[in-house]
Amino acid sequence: MWDVAVVGGGPAGAAAARLLASWGHSVLVLTREVDRRRGLAESLPPSSRKLLAAIGALAAVEQAGFGRGIGNAVWWGDREAQLEPYGGGARGFQLFRPELDALLQQLAVDAGATVVRGATVTRVAPDGDGSHLHYGTATGARTARARFVLDASGRAGVVGRPVRRYESAFRMQALIGVWQRPGGWRLPDESYTIIETCEDGWAWSIPVAADIRHLVVMVDGTVSQVPRGRTLDATYLTALARSRQLEGLRAGATLLHTWACDASVYSSSAYAGPSHLLVGDAGACIDPLSSFGVKKALASAWVAAIAVHTAMSDAARRAASLDFFAAREREMFLAHLRQSRDYAREAFARHAHPFWGQRAAVVVPDGHDTPDEAGLARAADVQQAFARLRGAAPGPLSAGNLAYDTMPLIRGREIVLEPALRIPGVTSPMRYFAGVDLLRTADIARGGHDVPGLYEAYSHAVAPVPLPAFLHSVSLLVARGLLTMQPRPATPHV
Repeated sequence: MWDVAVVGGGPAGAAAARLLASWGHSVLVLTREVDRRRGLAESLPPSSRKLLAAIGALAAVEQAGFGRGIGNAVWWGDREAQLEPYGGGARGFQLFRPELDALLQQLAVDAGATVVRGATVTRVAPDGDGSHLHYGTATGARTARARFVLDASGRAGVVGRPVRRYESAFRMQALIGVWQRPGGWRLPDESYTIIETCEDGWAWSIPVAADIRHLVVMVDGTVSQVPRGRTLDATYLTALARSRQLEGLRAGATLLHTWACDASVYSSSAYAGPSHLLVGDAGACIDPLSSFGVKKALASAWVAAIAVHTAMSDAARRAASLDFFAAREREMFLAHLRQSRDYAREAFARHAHPFWGQRAAVVVPDGHDTPDEAGLARAADVQQAFARLRGAAPGPLSAGNLAYDTMPLIRGREIVLEPALRIPGVTSPMRYFAGVDLLRTADIARGGHDVPGLYEAYSHAVAPVPLPAFLHSVSLLVARGLLTMQPRPATPHV
């Protein structure tokens, strides 16, 4: 009986396996052999560094010799490129996915996990106190038992496929060409990710070596008017010719090979069961337009590992931990879907085609698990309170009507239930807003500080935070009656 069996050895599966093994759990990873000819170029933004550090992989990734990523060159319906370098000299990574997968799998092995390559999982059958996994290898059929199963099998969805829900407006296919151009690519910076809208689709390119780039065209077979050629190469070249920048980029380059895959967007009606979690793309796949696919997989793995570790350590927190993971996955998917819808609206203003129109018209439901911080910050009452706080000499603050509740939070490698505040107009309890601890802010306000004094006291008692974030957090508490602002006594005339 393994503690955890992980189905899939991609970024999500390997990262979760490494964490759980390093925390003392017995972990089995079952993964298929990688077909490098169908390996994809990937871009990891600089913000991925924090997640890589959290799973203990940052140093290894930095030393692996992956290409640097310093920004994007974007033609979003425009003839002129918008160069978007990462701020502050930050760097991400441009890499070939099979190489990242192999590195993360080795890190999982180093942490104590057992990785079985060339394994095809055919069935996962719950059996009361865990699950039976049936899988095949080159030497025959095998079975294993585990207390928890993490389905990290991506689009295969070994466990998750029955609860999968596709976004009908975001059905897509990726037509991928691997190109080689001796001497480089004649770009403003050859490390850039290139993104370009077309009339009825979009295209992107990422380097995997100094002379090799993937040039990819995203189409929807139901609305994109791309004639199907006699071969995949012919269809791909016809689709590529509809772009401007990528079509021009291939001048002087040689097409090594092509392949295609489904790139449709989907989520799940349930991300957790009594003894399994759907991790990474097994649970939800976001629009590749975000360039956050691998980052999302790493984030999903991190939370999944913490949820499983908590559930196996404390039966009393099992349900709360699994629910916390599921809520985070739902909110992450909705946030990315909302972003893709907004990008589509911008593109539709320049390309009046159903490809963009149906995406621009998508209605994204409001999430109920995590408060919408951006929406709260824009609320009229919060804006009015913010203006008062920034006005001339606001008076001292004091605690108003505080209502308490509890909410799950990540602390270290566990999910714990901690006190939080009930905010009028917000469905779920809140502990943090803009990175500021609302509960501690309200407690410190009992001392009768004015705004500068409250900011200084919070910085000493909790942690220094940016002043604008602190002012927005205090504005929320004032607007919803949890803090009250006293009028400043008038200065007597002498």
